[in-house]
Amino acid sequence: MALMQSKALRQYLAGYAENEVQLIPAIPEQFDHCLVIPAFDETWQDLSEVWARVNGNYLVILVINAPSVHQATLKLFARAAGDDGSGQIRYIPGEQPLLVIDRCTGTHTILPRHGVGLARKIGTDVALALISQGTVASRRINMTDADAILPADYFKSPFDPGDAAEVYPFEHIAEPGNEVPTCLYDLSTLYFAAGLNWAGSAYGYPSLGSTMAVNANHYAMVRGFPKKSAAEDFYLLNKLAKTGKVRRVAIPPIRLSGRLSTRVPFGTGPGIQKIMDLTSPLDQYQFYHPHGFALLKEFLDALNSYWRSPEGLLACDPTTVAFAEENNLGELLDRQRRQIKSEPVFLRFVRAWFDGFRTLKFIHFHRAAGLDSVPVKSVLEAPFLRHVTWQRDDLRGLRTALVDELFA
Repeated sequence: MALMQSKALRQYLAGYAENEVQLIPAIPEQFDHCLVIPAFDETWQDLSEVWARVNGNYLVILVINAPSVHQATLKLFARAAGDDGSGQIRYIPGEQPLLVIDRCTGTHTILPRHGVGLARKIGTDVALALISQGTVASRRINMTDADAILPADYFKSPFDPGDAAEVYPFEHIAEPGNEVPTCLYDLSTLYFAAGLNWAGSAYGYPSLGSTMAVNANHYAMVRGFPKKSAAEDFYLLNKLAKTGKVRRVAIPPIRLSGRLSTRVPFGTGPGIQKIMDLTSPLDQYQFYHPHGFALLKEFLDALNSYWRSPEGLLACDPTTVAFAEENNLGELLDRQRRQIKSEPVFLRFVRAWFDGFRTLKFIHFHRAAGLDSVPVKSVLEAPFLRHVTWQRDDLRGLRTALVDELFA
């Protein structure tokens, strides 16, 4: 497996990596870890806070990017990269060594439709090349955003080379007056991931580009980040989860800004704003019905036992059977059982077919069939949260319970 993964890494760098991997300057130092950060419209003061508390010997790879010439971003680039004017990629030694990549000046700007997805891909591709060269020792490529504050022991968790990726705990820090909407937004992310995890899904993790790390070999196997202006983190993790485990790592939470940014069509800023626009967020903001996760668990159990007991699928909830019929699932699974020679290979097919996208479609199918969404107080009916007592003014207590459920 290791040889195959190394071959995938070499093939990726040769045929799929961005051109920046050919422009990496000589770096006279070696590092234990690396950290990739895309940055647009940030100040140096805020950006340098991202890694200010982090211990260890690591290289920060900054991809300073903009869709067009943008004065604040140009100012950031000048401060980060210095004024020697040499090269699109500059190594800046110092107390915290930096590798600064210019995607914000002149002809180096990023197309709007590629956005943060391309910025992350460039930085991660460069990290992959540095790992291949031996400049970075760990095959774990950490990444975050320019509005994060990382904990001191960020790199301390042991890296399992068999994992495809890691995700870390997080908490959005609310702007004054936005405490309830911000907490509800976090709850929706954690609740959905915890429900999938409890049901036995391989896709039960939060998908935030600011709180993840990837295995270099697995990243190469799935050919890197998609060049998308949003949801690039979800797409990448969805691919990685088909190649190995996405492990949830228990470290102190990464603190993220809860600012009301409109840089992307969806995400934290627009999500919090949507909740703020409600007259009574605690009563009006909706979560997936808890019973949907019980139905998902039943369905996953039926899929995972289909090799030996195909009749179990027809014993599922009638709406689940309708979902299976709409997707011609019985025919598909029977064909795979005839073609595949072993149960483990069949289960890998099931895991890849019923991925994060189809899992979300399954939940939506049940919602459309009458399993209506519910307000936050009904979240406590979820089978994985029945030990929690609802207090209307204690959203943080519920949030803590969900974090414990996911990252215990």
